[in-house]
Amino acid sequence: MLMITPAVNALLDQYPEAEFHLLTSADGQRVFKGFSARLTTFLLHDRKALLARLELNKLLKQVRAASYDSAFCFELNPTFAPFYQAARDGGFCIKLSRPNEHYSRHCLDVVERAVGKSLQDYWLYLPVTDDTRNRARAILAEAGITDETFVIGMHPTYSGLKKMAWRRTMDAGRRWPTSAFAELGKELAAYAEQRDLDLRIIMDLMPEEVEIGEEIVQLSGGKVTMLTPPLDFQRYKATLERMNILVTTDTGPMHIGGAVGTPLVALFGGTDPEDSGAYVPPERYAIVRSPSKQIADITPQQVFEACQRFLPQSD
Repeated sequence: MLMITPAVNALLDQYPEAEFHLLTSADGQRVFKGFSARLTTFLLHDRKALLARLELNKLLKQVRAASYDSAFCFELNPTFAPFYQAARDGGFCIKLSRPNEHYSRHCLDVVERAVGKSLQDYWLYLPVTDDTRNRARAILAEAGITDETFVIGMHPTYSGLKKMAWRRTMDAGRRWPTSAFAELGKELAAYAEQRDLDLRIIMDLMPEEVEIGEEIVQLSGGKVTMLTPPLDFQRYKATLERMNILVTTDTGPMHIGGAVGTPLVALFGGTDPEDSGAYVPPERYAIVRSPSKQIADITPQQVFEACQRFLPQSD
């Protein structure tokens, strides 16, 4: 869902008078909450529901009855072809004519075909409100982090790590060892101590990630702080925005961090950043790749050197 935000912003710019509806899941609605006042309606579909196919047919009837002027499909599953074909202009969908392109670029290509011209690069984007910034600030203040503190975030897991056995087989490609995160925390803390910097290293984790977080805290000798505030996606966006650097593997928080403007140090093992990485300006993005596709082969020193691109330098 985050990867389509560049295309959605392009649509908003290219059709300044249009009202937009979005067919998505409940998670997609959560991601796009507050995205634009012109995104007025969410048509919700749960692919995992018992009667998912029946509900999808009801949604299709609803879309046909609405007689949309135009439709844009950023879904690769051919099941959704009838939805964009129901629009008055026949709709527009992704064409994988350049298979090595980033998914976000494929989505932007859809918009370009519709408007008949090339578009400037749009990047990942999510809005953050002052209210959620204040909520994030209060949680950080409880940990002794002020507005002047240089904050480095770490995200040590990936989606579904403890939920599905088949996803756990992806560890070699996507999960950097806890010992490596801990060693990186020590190196970053030493860097700050040598320069008398007010610097903190934090993890903002969900309940199922706490065990991993606790191990990193222990192995780092307390150099890394774990936060486990109440789950709140809007507040979480603001916390990521507050970070001066986010160190993460290829996972959802990488895209969220990129969408709120946080400089990223992203680690890739078996996945390809050209295809699934964060679609952000290159000056905000440092990629560390494992040539073996085993993410554990990336060393803490390599990641520390990538972080130096964004760290405060000596006077």
